Amino acid sequence: MALALSSFNSLEKGFDQGSSLVMIQPHTGFSLGFPLTKIIIKELKDNPAKMKQLVLSNLVNVPDQVRSFVEITELYIDSFMLSPLRYRHPWGVLWGNISRGNACVAGDALHPMTPDIGQGGCSALEDGVVLARCLAEALNEKVSAETKDKDKEEYKRIAKKCAKERRWKIEEVVIVGAGIAGLATSLGLHRLGIRSLVLESSAGLRVTGFALTTWTNAWRALDAVGVGHSLRQQHGFLDGLVASSTVVSEPDKQISFKVKGTIGDHEVRCVRRKLLLEALEKELPDGTIRYSSKVVSIEESGYLKLVHLADDTIIKTKVLIGCDGVNSVVARFIGFKKPAFAGRSAIRGYADFKVNHGFGSKLLQLFGKGVRSGFLPCDDTTIYWFFTYFPTGQDKELEDNPTEMKQFVLSKLGNVAEHVRTSVELTELDSITSSPLRFRHPWEVLWGNISKGNVSVAGDALHPMTPDIGQGGCAALEDGVVLARCLAEALKKELNVEGKEREREEYKRVEMGLKKYAAERRWRSFELISTAYIVGAIQQSDGKIMNILRDAILAKFLAGLLLKKADFDCGKLNIS
Repeated sequence: MALALSSFNSLEKGFDQGSSLVMIQPHTGFSLGFPLTKIIIKELKDNPAKMKQLVLSNLVNVPDQVRSFVEITELYIDSFMLSPLRYRHPWGVLWGNISRGNACVAGDALHPMTPDIGQGGCSALEDGVVLARCLAEALNEKVSAETKDKDKEEYKRIAKKCAKERRWKIEEVVIVGAGIAGLATSLGLHRLGIRSLVLESSAGLRVTGFALTTWTNAWRALDAVGVGHSLRQQHGFLDGLVASSTVVSEPDKQISFKVKGTIGDHEVRCVRRKLLLEALEKELPDGTIRYSSKVVSIEESGYLKLVHLADDTIIKTKVLIGCDGVNSVVARFIGFKKPAFAGRSAIRGYADFKVNHGFGSKLLQLFGKGVRSGFLPCDDTTIYWFFTYFPTGQDKELEDNPTEMKQFVLSKLGNVAEHVRTSVELTELDSITSSPLRFRHPWEVLWGNISKGNVSVAGDALHPMTPDIGQGGCAALEDGVVLARCLAEALKKELNVEGKEREREEYKRVEMGLKKYAAERRWRSFELISTAYIVGAIQQSDGKIMNILRDAILAKFLAGLLLKKADFDCGKLNIS
């Protein structure tokens, strides 16, 4: 048992009745009220023994059972409560302002009263119901379009004024985009003790693309941020690749993934994008991701950046990271051009067989005339597949019609095994999508600005590439680890200056940290973009000579190239 002392002294125009209430709660609560002077109250404060004796001395002619309640109460500070009794003059409620404009009060803020009829908390509950009903009647009425526009303009005016007066909260790091790169970067920073705010334009996690091949380099990055183990439990190991032609009768080319790289065994799995994003999101603190927050523009403000959202919100930040995909607003801000069209499009799908799909544990690649497809087991019953092709003017209409997409793929598959065709046939219409393939010219990454002051980019905002070596998502995970490490080194260093000098020094350190990140990722990005483009051009060629070379000689070489590019370690999160 314990004794707690508290006083109700926050009310204005309250009236002290001249007595205090002592409440005792051994097992069943009861209260006693009697006059106490200020001197006595001061002596009793934080003194359970004196409190107990005072109560016992005032219990006259009461049953023994009542006295025993007090006597068995232990001398702690949680079961007694001492407070002066206050109430509002009744005429203050009758003639005063209970509401004023758009402000109102309820509960003890409205009607503090003595506890003699036990109605303080009860009437507070009544207040809540009546107030909610009256407010709802007012707020649910239709507002005219003219009024809405007027309110919106007023909000914009106030927002601009606040921005000028620097009343907005300053964020340490703002990341635009809650995709693979954005969440990996945010989680990496979190592991290193740095909070970030992630702005996502959609209402929830985006899972477009359904799944992705996670090569050895990706698993090293996932282990670095601490989610590799959980994802391994949900996805099967791919032990090899089978490359086959649907045009000529050549033996299948096979390559095993059960080989050692320069720094350890290779590991390849097909991971569902939804599960990957959820695994990253789950490890982040609540409130890290702000959904329905579309960035429309970025503005300089001294050493800070002002991030303008579509809802007219303005967010100030010391560091801005763009992980907002191929159409990145942040990439444009630091000078990157819009990614180029690779001349090909991809249709992707996800099929659930409900029973064993029959693909085993191998990645299947099929080469046709001007088309290429792949079928990757995520586990024993689900398959992720893709189909890339050169679109014509008529084919562009496919992008908005899943039914026609499915029929188009089935008509172009060629001579394939039954379970391959079944994968497409079983795909639900909401599990099929199409998109043009885009990439950044490699020389832009090599010579362009990956960072600019306290702004940088990662993932597809930095290195959009064709999917021909399956490294887009893997490289985004690498980016997240390297970027978090470089930023943490800059942000966690102690500064011995204050004011404007501190802001300048902090900006310089962030700038150097982002330059270090850019230096680490520049050649790696250049290499992956270039390799993916060349491999895609060879694999999907529709020329007779190139097809012969590809099917007879190059297939196995190209498959081996995938392992070579995956033999990379982005390092741990540890900082010096």
